[in-house]
Amino acid sequence: MAGSRASIVVGILAIAGGITWFALRDSGRGSRPAQGSGALTGSGSGKAAIFAPEGPRLAGSGNAFDTPRPALPDAQVIDAPSHRDVFTAQTRDPAWAARTEGELEARIRKLKLTTVQGVDCRADQCELTIAGTIDAVETTIAALESPKGLSTFAKSLLLGGPEHRDDQLTLRVYALFER
Repeated sequence: MAGSRASIVVGILAIAGGITWFALRDSGRGSRPAQGSGALTGSGSGKAAIFAPEGPRLAGSGNAFDTPRPALPDAQVIDAPSHRDVFTAQTRDPAWAARTEGELEARIRKLKLTTVQGVDCRADQCELTIAGTIDAVETTIAALESPKGLSTFAKSLLLGGPEHRDDQLTLRVYALFER
């Protein structure tokens, strides 16, 4: 029992010593702050001085926002034909076009893509016209890009710009072939 009382007394003395140390430190009689180029001295208010290092500085004017910002070059108009123009300029190879249109239509039937409105082939590419709601067109594009669609049949697919009318979307997809 005497041992537990001694522990309590030692604990109380430690707490009192800590409080006394903080009180003396705050009144300026405790430890002193390190002096440096950014040290602030007490103003006689009885509070301890605060030390803060000086912040980094950039070489030059000292203001990071004085440097000029890079500018984009003047926009140049590129006079390039659209892919629809390129497709229209191609001559039709009747034998290849008929055979390829037949294969495309068979793949479209297997995938049950009701949004494909037309298929037209020329020398080395075909234009598929897709029309429907945005969700239906998205689903059709995903199916065309699948292995059962055109990804294993055509060299690449190129999507044309969409045309919007009310809630309907018309999109032209160009299937490019290596011949």
